[in-house]
Amino acid sequence: MRGAIFDIDGTILNSMTMWIDVTTKFLSDFDVYLTPRQCEIFQTMTLEESLPMIRDKYDIKMSEEEIRGEFKRLVTDEYKTTVQAKPYAAEYVKKLYADGVKIAVATSGYEDLWRPAFERFGIDGCVSAAAYSAEVGVNKSNPDVYLLAAKRIDVEPSDCVVFEDIVPGINGAKKGGFKTCAVWDSSNENQTAELKRDADRYIKSFKELM
Repeated sequence: MRGAIFDIDGTILNSMTMWIDVTTKFLSDFDVYLTPRQCEIFQTMTLEESLPMIRDKYDIKMSEEEIRGEFKRLVTDEYKTTVQAKPYAAEYVKKLYADGVKIAVATSGYEDLWRPAFERFGIDGCVSAAAYSAEVGVNKSNPDVYLLAAKRIDVEPSDCVVFEDIVPGINGAKKGGFKTCAVWDSSNENQTAELKRDADRYIKSFKELM
C-alpha cells in the first residue's frame, strides 16, 4: 500500500448518526418524519443529490442554496466541538503517515468541514489531499471521487486501499481498481453481510490493523 484513501463520516469519524439526526431535525421542523428505510437512502446519497429530494419530495419552501446553508450551519459546530473519531482511527492514520503512506480523504460532505475535527485529533497534517463528490458530480457508487483522490496524491489505484463504510462506496472503489477495506459502523450494521462479501477486508475496529 503506497496510498490510503479514507471516507470520513462513519469511517474515520463517528458522525453518521449526527448527519441522520441533523436531517431528521431539519425535516421535522416541516412536519416530515423519516422512516428507517428513508434514512438508509440518505446515507448513500451526496448532499447535492439529496437537496432536490428534500426540497421537492417533501415540498420544502426553501431554495436548494438555503437548505444547503441551513445544513452547513447545523453541522459546523458538531465537527468543531462534538464529533468523535472512531476507536483507533486517528492512531492508524498516524501510523500510516509515519510509514510513508500517502493519505487522502474522499467524502460526500462539505469542503473542509472535516478539518476542525481532524485538527482536534492531530491528524489534519497527515492528509495530503482531499476529493469531494460535488467536484466529480456523481455519488460513490462510481469510482470518480476515489480516482480524483488517487490522482491528487500521485498514486496508482492498484497501489491504494480505500477505506469505506457503505456498500456503494466499496463497489465504486473496486470499479476504479482499488483494494478496499470495509469499516463497521452502527449505521451499517444491517449491511454487514454485503460489506464482508464485497470488500477485500472487513474490520470492526482499526485496532485490527495496528
